Amino acid sequence: MEVEAAKCECCGFTEECTPAYIAAVRAEYLGRWVCGLCAEAVGDEIRREGTITTAEALDRHVAFARAPRSRRAPAEDDLVAAVARLLRRCLDSPPASPAPPPQSRKVAAGPGCPDGADA
Repeated sequence: MEVEAAKCECCGFTEECTPAYIAAVRAEYLGRWVCGLCAEAVGDEIRREGTITTAEALDRHVAFARAPRSRRAPAEDDLVAAVARLLRRCLDSPPASPAPPPQSRKVAAGPGCPDGADA
């Protein structure tokens, strides 16, 4: 299988991908190759704003990713802190639906069972 290196136009991260995958990502993001993390950020921007286009969300994310680090909040630079915040949010959220109680199964007792019952 042929693989190529593709560099994210937002953050500069490089991934090895197939040419078909690279073409599909470029088609979705207006000719730009965007890594999976930045694609999620662009998708979040679209969901958060509601009426924003992919091009606008992508431009906002590129501007953020290329902004000088001194203009960003310290936690935004720290990947570990970002993952920790995400985990806290997930753990603090109530479960989507409670798990059903386990089904109790009746098993026939036979010779040699501790309760002495025979089948």
